[in-house]
Amino acid sequence: MGMGELDELIIRFLREKLSQDAELAIRLYMAYKEGGRKGVLRVINEELSKVGVEVGEGEG
Repeated sequence: MGMGELDELIIRFLREKLSQDAELAIRLYMAYKEGGRKGVLRVINEELSKVGVEVGEGEG
């Protein structure tokens, strides 16, 4: 099984198990895969900014 197939299985699993929260979970998974911890923090900061919370790079 290649990485593309594994990614598809993980994404399908997340969609089935998390329903409405799946898109955020998928974004977090892909961010971690592509950028590690910094990628995940970037996505979290993007989500927090949608509700008016700003976190600086050195904070948290």
